[in-house]
Amino acid sequence: MDIGKLKKQIQSLNDTDRKQLLSDLHIEHYEPGDYVSKALQEKELKTPLTCPHCGDNEFISRGSHKGVKRYLCKSCKKYFNSNYGTALYRIHKKDKWQQYIQCMNEGLSIKKSAERVGISYRTSFMWRHKILITLKEAEPSRLGGIVEADDTYFPNSEKGNRHLKRKPRKRGDSRMIDQENKVPVVVATDRKGNTVLKVAGTGTLGRTELRSKMAGKFEPKTILCSDGALVYRGLAHQEGIEHVISSLLERPIAKNKVYNIQSVNQLHKELKQFMAKFNGVSTKYLQNYMYWFMQTKKKVADNDKIKQWIWFTITYTSALEAYLGIKTGAS
Repeated sequence: MDIGKLKKQIQSLNDTDRKQLLSDLHIEHYEPGDYVSKALQEKELKTPLTCPHCGDNEFISRGSHKGVKRYLCKSCKKYFNSNYGTALYRIHKKDKWQQYIQCMNEGLSIKKSAERVGISYRTSFMWRHKILITLKEAEPSRLGGIVEADDTYFPNSEKGNRHLKRKPRKRGDSRMIDQENKVPVVVATDRKGNTVLKVAGTGTLGRTELRSKMAGKFEPKTILCSDGALVYRGLAHQEGIEHVISSLLERPIAKNKVYNIQSVNQLHKELKQFMAKFNGVSTKYLQNYMYWFMQTKKKVADNDKIKQWIWFTITYTSALEAYLGIKTGAS
């Protein structure tokens, strides 16, 4: 085929079709094959299957259905499949999973992702949050060295709720958010780039919420840098670490310039920019988007990010089950 003619054909496409074509070709450009199937095979090798009903490890293969292996437990005589406990469980269009994660990596909205992949809006919404909750497992367990911490705020949103607990805000209302209708997000990062973001209740950040969200998140001999808010001094006391007030009333006061909160302030700015494109997120799901933002900050090539996201959705099941509030049953 003549490359020149092909280029002209591509240039004749509208922006939406051109972006979809690039998205479809993007993953295959790096490594041909299905990442989902490869991740499932790798999981089976690393984690031996056990019956989800009784925990027994003796079972019989009973073929497959739509590419998913089925098994019969010898002990309890119940069936289960290899996708049990993963985000792929009971997903009917598994062949679109990888493409959907690519859409999320590009930061597309729920509606645009649904249109590109070819699924319904409701399915797109459910897939998004099943994926995001698994990213919780990628959160660093602890921060160490010099840790910067500060809080930022988002409007308390009851988006999707038919029975609001507050007076509805008019579109374009630019008034300041009152104290009761704001949601604090604590951002903490160390000098190695490890970052933790926690939604901490509603209203002004309180010491009880801060301490519960950040308990056990610091290594011994950590130095916590913050502004003059007393809640951070209480957190440092609880965790048995040193606390340094780097600034007061937005003026630097620390004698050593290494103690600052410049990195966390930059993260606040980037977080606001990241969230702006979603045109308001319900407070109920805000923490999921914090996991998403943390994932975007990792310095990883796009094709490796796709692999990571797929691996999270297949490997990390505890967060998913806790989020759903039930233990996923086998079909």
